[in-house]
Amino acid sequence: MTYVTVSLLFVAIGIAVMWMWIARVPVTEKKVAMMVQRIAFPGGLKLADANLAVAQLTHPDEIVIPFEHATLVIDYPLTHPATVKLSASYPIGFTRAELVRAICDEYAAVYEAEEGTAHTKTVPPSERGEIRSRNRTDGAYGIWGHDLEDLALTAVRWSRKDDGTVMIELHVEG
Repeated sequence: MTYVTVSLLFVAIGIAVMWMWIARVPVTEKKVAMMVQRIAFPGGLKLADANLAVAQLTHPDEIVIPFEHATLVIDYPLTHPATVKLSASYPIGFTRAELVRAICDEYAAVYEAEEGTAHTKTVPPSERGEIRSRNRTDGAYGIWGHDLEDLALTAVRWSRKDDGTVMIELHVEG
């Protein structure tokens, strides 16, 4: 055998060994926290009417959260915040319209659950007298200060944590 043949044989064996080693090494994606991303809704979107809120959006089909699963945190005006797991319709993430509709629907569900679990019921607006704000109720979430019709979504902040979970926080005004 010539020197060239032996060299080529060693190179071929080296490539085969490296290929086998690389094929067996597990490759895992490291979950890395991401910077907080903000989605603004200038002028606010009324949470009581999902259809109107979606109709007011510019670029409703734009992907605004590029992950399939997220946790929505509803904390205003709640004494006990609600956390809700959301799944996007598309594996590439949540569209602006889908996100707004889910937020409106979840707020409605929270207010409905509050009414169903409260012993102290909401005083109707016509019976509130000088104080127009909603009374505090003692249901599952302890809602205070605002009826659903008073609330407007002005921004959404989302972030991806070190463990890979995506958290959605809301800026809601009454």
